[in-house]
Amino acid sequence: MSLVARQYDVNVNQVFAWRKRYRARSTVATELQLMPVTVTPDQPVEPAPTRVSELIEIELPGGYRVRVGSGAKASMLRLVLDVLERR
Repeated sequence: MSLVARQYDVNVNQVFAWRKRYRARSTVATELQLMPVTVTPDQPVEPAPTRVSELIEIELPGGYRVRVGSGAKASMLRLVLDVLERR
């Protein structure tokens, strides 16, 4: 019993308890049977992906702050930055 318990990393007292319970039930109900079980290591838990903000903020000299959403076109952003740079 201790070899089986060590092989499956189970306390030997638990194996004895299961065996005793199985024998007690099997005399009462003949249809009760043990089923094979495969124990596998836990799968690594991947951290949830961090949410990417759809908004960036650009701080410019002179106290200007520009917030740009994901739908902004690069050409429009370049125009706005050029205008603010000239001020």
